[in-house]
Amino acid sequence: MIRNKNRAYWFGASDTAIIMGDWTTESFKNWWFMKLGFHIKPYSTWAMECGNLLEVPIIHEIERVEGKHIKLGKRPFYNPFLRLRCNYDGYTRDEVIEIKTTEKMFNKVPKNYYEQCQVLMFKKKLLRCSLYAYKMDEDDYKNPYFINIDYGKIKKFNIFYDYNFIHKQYLPRLRYLAKCLREKKFPVITEVKFAC
Repeated sequence: MIRNKNRAYWFGASDTAIIMGDWTTESFKNWWFMKLGFHIKPYSTWAMECGNLLEVPIIHEIERVEGKHIKLGKRPFYNPFLRLRCNYDGYTRDEVIEIKTTEKMFNKVPKNYYEQCQVLMFKKKLLRCSLYAYKMDEDDYKNPYFINIDYGKIKKFNIFYDYNFIHKQYLPRLRYLAKCLREKKFPVITEVKFAC
């Protein structure tokens, strides 16, 4: 759960898609300037706000139906050297719990969610993530403050830790970006030293 909405100076798990994407785009440039602290206004939509509001009620419904105890992610976990700050929706002793709300349910985990979950597992040193997607309808968006969570609208996806993605693709980019952030310079992908 995100409490501090200032995304400057730290990379979050939700930044993974842009870290792994094309660094020559305008989107990347704007994102990088935000990381440097030049743009600190957080981007938000009503759908995102609803998703944030419903994370805890969805977790409680999962606990009620599945009988598991989920610790809520009340504070971020940091790695200062990598400038990595991970906010968790929840976790157990064995797995990370990630909650997503969606207007259109998906049958396969979208790539950006998969990559985000990989980083959450990496930082928490866990090998499994349960991603729960909750199908939102029009009424849910109209009144998210007094919603009754329907477990039948939840779809669960099991995601397992991908060592190669983290250590050979993600971490080389993250280490380089952390160095660029400390030096306040614009990153160039050809300067990244990839793991073999």
